[in-house]
Formats: sequence, C-alpha cells, structure tokens
Amino acid sequence: MGVRHLVVGAVSWAVVCGSAAPSGAQEAEAWRVHFAAGEEARVAEQHERYAAEMASAAEALPEGQLNRPFVQYHAARAAALLGREREAVRWLTMAWEEDIEALMISFAPFDPAFETIKESRDFVALMGRAGRMSLGTRHLGGRVHLITGAGSNVVAHIGPDGVLLVDTGYGPALPALRTAVAGLSDQPITALVVTHPHEDHMGGAAELGGEAVVYGHPGTTAAMKEPYAFMEGVELPPKAPTAHPDIAIERDTTIVVGGEAVRVVPTLAHTTGDLSVYFTESNVAHLGDTYLAGNPMMFPGQSDPEGFLDRLDAFLDEMNEGTVVVGGHEDVADVAAVRAQIDVSRACITFVKDALADGRNLEETARAGADRFPPQWIAFFYGVYTQRGG
Repeated sequence: MGVRHLVVGAVSWAVVCGSAAPSGAQEAEAWRVHFAAGEEARVAEQHERYAAEMASAAEALPEGQLNRPFVQYHAARAAALLGREREAVRWLTMAWEEDIEALMISFAPFDPAFETIKESRDFVALMGRAGRMSLGTRHLGGRVHLITGAGSNVVAHIGPDGVLLVDTGYGPALPALRTAVAGLSDQPITALVVTHPHEDHMGGAAELGGEAVVYGHPGTTAAMKEPYAFMEGVELPPKAPTAHPDIAIERDTTIVVGGEAVRVVPTLAHTTGDLSVYFTESNVAHLGDTYLAGNPMMFPGQSDPEGFLDRLDAFLDEMNEGTVVVGGHEDVADVAAVRAQIDVSRACITFVKDALADGRNLEETARAGADRFPPQWIAFFYGVYTQRGG
C-alpha cells in the first residue's frame, strides 16, 4: 500500500530535520509533525497524546490527500483505546465516506485497539457497509476497463473466453467486484495478475485463485505465506495456498490473453514483488503502486534507485504517448506524467549525490534544495546514498 510508504518518509523527515523546511512548507505539511508526534505517543502507550496528535494530523490534511485515510484510521484507533466509541466510529465513517481508500477500515476488526468497541451496534453496522457497496466502471481502450472503489484501481481485460483482472482490491470488496465484472462480461474470471503483495491489491486473491490462473512475482508468493502486517500489532493471517501465484513472473514476460499480447514486467521498488502490465493492443498500462499520481516523484526503493528508473523508462519506451496509464490509486494518467516523475526523481538523486560529494550534511542539503524538492524526499535519498557510500 503506497500510503504507508509516503507516511514513513514523512515521519523520518519530521523527526530528523523538520526545521530545515521553509515556513510555508512547514505550514502546508504540518500534519507530518503531528503524525510523527502521534507515532511517538503510540509507541510509548500515551493514549491521550496519541489521540490528540492523530486528530490534529487528520484535521491538518486536506480532503482528497492520499495519506488522509491512514491518518484517520490512527485517530480512530487512538479514540478506541480510550473507550471513546462515538469518536472512533466517527473517524472511521469519515474515512469510509470520503472514499479515498474506504476499505482501509476493514483492518479494524483485526486490530486489538478496537477490542472494546467491536461488538457495538454502530461499529458492526459500519463494517457491514462493504457488503452493500457498488463499484464504478470506465472503458479505457480496446478490451480494457477500469474498476474503481475496491480500495485500489482494478483493471479488467474482457476477452472472448474469459476475463483477466489486474489486482482485486480489498477482500471485502470482492462481491462488489464480481458484480462489476458481470456488468462488463458474461465470461468467467480466468486470470489474475497481482501487481504486489499489499492487501488493498490482493485481498480477493485467495477466492479468485480457486477459479483463475494467478500471475505474480516470487516476492509476492513469499509475502503471501507470511502474516500481513498493516501496522505494528495489526496483522491478517497468511493467504491460503489458492492465492499463491500459479505462474511466477521473474523477468520480462509476454502472455497472450484473448488474442492480445500482454507485457508483464517486474518493477521492484515499492515492494519485493512489484509487477507492471501493458496491454499492447488496447494501449493501456497498469503500473500498480510503482506509479502514484499524487507523489511529486517516483518511489524508486533503496537497493538500486537509478537502476529502477532506467528499467521503468525502458518499459515506457514500449508504449506510445497515447497510452492510458493506470496507477495503483487516483485517476488515470499518461506516459508523459510518469516520465515527469522519473525526471524529477533523477534530478533529486543528482542533487543529493552532488551535495554528498561536497560534504554537506542533511540539513544543509535540505536547505539548499528547499525550492526544488520536497524535504522528505531529499531526506530519503540522502539516507539511501549515505548508506551506499555515495
């Protein structure tokens, strides 16, 4: 889930060197400071402070911001720890109704923080909304349709003999996903590509894997065999064997689905199992959380950031400028938008590497780049290249 990567970077920046950001940026990113303080309070089991800081962080975040539901979830669980049932349900309801990633609230029944309120009428009623939800559909090109509202962007390729899905959304959304697919085709779901092992993308894989061929990276298989940690202390059990990929995608691969060549390419960075998919005739690509439109730049991982950017660039070279690009969340984009994020990422890497070569410390580097790059990204790359010896 891309949300967590963004928040983790934010916490690192706020704790280490928040003072290096210019005052305007500090005001715009005030939620990061509150979130970092809330995380400190959570670890220290200071429930009152945890609740106050997370509520302040949620209130500081503008509506529509990708991190907002995760912060709202924290505000809800903090209230639940204090026995404030109405407040906890209110935060969860806001996360549901704002619909950035509504089904994130489905982790709450597995969260010990909600133990004292999970039998309450309002909590049970809220958790039951997933069973009555409906998803939106949109034709993107050729045989490919976008399905929204399941917690992540799901793509359906409608073939003459079956449907291929890219991702599933959260598990509780699966009945609604089946209804959406049935509205597009009377053919069965025969194939599933899992872009990476985060619950908002693979939640329905165990059930669908009993009827469809599952494609995934070996890193996804390994992750599915372990409990899924949403956050510290909140885990889902390992996925059933039916969820595990039947066909491992370890290198660039072309499969043929319904007569169309489909490119499936590893783009590891966000997780240990990232895959990106390109429907060559329909002219649609699904990049999973490799691409998040709300990010100012790519998240290229820590092991080989520049190598990741080069591999993704090469994959984009296979497409034309009219290709519709689907990210893991938010609205669709185009190839130019992805390349713009790659360019900014490369520029930030070069800036940080030059600063290291000049002997600048982190605060000096952040101050020098404040008018060009978000401070949390400067801090991220500074950490990566410091650990790698420049």
